[in-house]
Amino acid sequence: MDSGRRKIVTEGGNASFFRVDVTSEDEVAALIQHTVEAHHQIDVMYNNAGLVRMAPIADLPTEDWDFTVLFELTQVYYGCKYALREMKRRGSGVIINTASTSGIVGIPTHGPHAATKAGVIGLTRSIAVDYGANGIRCNAIAPGFVPFTKQTADLSNDPFIEMMLGVQPLKRPGTPDDIAAAALFLASDESSWITGQVLAVDGGHTAM
Repeated sequence: MDSGRRKIVTEGGNASFFRVDVTSEDEVAALIQHTVEAHHQIDVMYNNAGLVRMAPIADLPTEDWDFTVLFELTQVYYGCKYALREMKRRGSGVIINTASTSGIVGIPTHGPHAATKAGVIGLTRSIAVDYGANGIRCNAIAPGFVPFTKQTADLSNDPFIEMMLGVQPLKRPGTPDDIAAAALFLASDESSWITGQVLAVDGGHTAM
């Protein structure tokens, strides 16, 4: 995970790496403090971590629901909360939250994921309204089907993958680069008049 920092430093940049448990409010608060101490300010906060346990709601253990809410919604609240305090002090900043097409349209077995990502979308819009006057923008990215590395080995024999590709006008899975391009746009001044929005990067899934 430190390879990104080393690459930036090798190319002449300035970067730090902190290992953080994003489900710990104290560790997230410390991350913001360390970042400000090391780099003097926070221009962009990208809440992109997540981990989910999925099943049809009637079959979902309560502990799996609680786990998903913690990893997919509560930790986003932590990141936003402490980044906002620093950004408000400076009078500027950008927050990007990772949502999902599951928070926009129904997908089989995605109940807990859908609930938390819909929560992220609502949180994003509320922050945009509450903190726009402080020069802070907040938007969300809703990725569609972006396979894990192990899934890309064979995209033809998995019924779920076939189903997801079947509801996309663009008949290919997404890639991490597709999501990164959206994040870079939302972090840049090119999106300086965009806030409170959900950018679906999904091959057209949510247009169906």
